[in-house]
Amino acid sequence: MSDPVKRLSYIDTLRGYAILMVIAVHTSQAFSDLPKSLAMILNQGARGVQLFFVTSALTLSMSWVSRKESALAFYSRRFFRIAPMFWLAIPFFVWLNGTGPSLYAPDGIGIRHIAMTAMFVHGFWPDTITSVVPGGWSVADEVIFYALFPVMVPALLQASWRSLITVMVVAVVLGAQVSRLLDGFSDVLPASAQGVAGEYFSLWFPRQLPCFIFGVALFKFSAEQYKVSESFAKSVCVLAIALIFAFPFLEGIKYMLPLGLATSYGIAFSLFAFSLMYWRTSPLIGNTVIWIGKVSYSAYFVHFAVLHYLPPLRPTGLPSINFAIMYAAVIISTVSISSITYLFVEMPMIRLGSRIIESRRSLPIQPAEA
Repeated sequence: MSDPVKRLSYIDTLRGYAILMVIAVHTSQAFSDLPKSLAMILNQGARGVQLFFVTSALTLSMSWVSRKESALAFYSRRFFRIAPMFWLAIPFFVWLNGTGPSLYAPDGIGIRHIAMTAMFVHGFWPDTITSVVPGGWSVADEVIFYALFPVMVPALLQASWRSLITVMVVAVVLGAQVSRLLDGFSDVLPASAQGVAGEYFSLWFPRQLPCFIFGVALFKFSAEQYKVSESFAKSVCVLAIALIFAFPFLEGIKYMLPLGLATSYGIAFSLFAFSLMYWRTSPLIGNTVIWIGKVSYSAYFVHFAVLHYLPPLRPTGLPSINFAIMYAAVIISTVSISSITYLFVEMPMIRLGSRIIESRRSLPIQPAEA
């Protein structure tokens, strides 16, 4: 049975740009001599994760409405989508990086860290959220969103726009304020958690929740079939890109508003997604970035390994050129390896999950016993 949800090119495009941003920031960390302005822009490549969150919520809302599946089918589909690659990443990175003390696990990695990560509950404690698998915090937040999805998202889609906007504002303010409040009381945590508490409260789910809500709102807008002209979509695209490149130089503004950079970028990325949703002929949508988007989940893990084994390339005396060469090498290597894992790990497991879901549907309903 064919997948009832049509894969839309702009969705994969968004994922493609998200992973390119993430690769950019991690590649740039090998170069301490980049021009300050370029370094500031590249440093915010970390916000590509927020673009993933917006895109994920948009796509899952679309899928949920189209498939009309039960919560069990939803959870099954998500499990087979994310678990295989993540479970492969756990032993690989434990082997690669070892279990000694690290930035995110000051006392080292033990059975508790590995077990919590394997069970997808690593997002509930500071020294486990991203210590076993590099970047694993994003998977932790995604899984929490999945857990809430069957209840939260239908309610948001059925709400009025006034109610939805109110929820957005509350999520933004509470996420920021509660994070700051708890961070202030981090001294009550065990010593192993205190050192990473500040980072934890910037990565944990409540701080990222607004980005997921933005994605749901995008789908709600598209589902209600408002007419949007292509010229307006182009204007929104220009605005979104301008904001994305301006934010690195306006970091101080986050102290004027209770937003923070993650939410600010979430808004800009939502505008960007909106523009591509209605500007389907955009030159920003192309076969290369679409394929990068398709393999982006594998690439999220693979690029850390590529950066570990690929030494910084410095063929010239120009830092910016050296970075560009290194960045291209990391992208080519990452996409090449990720294409293999996508085709031989991700896709077979996705198909297996779909077959299991379909087999459950085909089971005959047994009459209730008297």
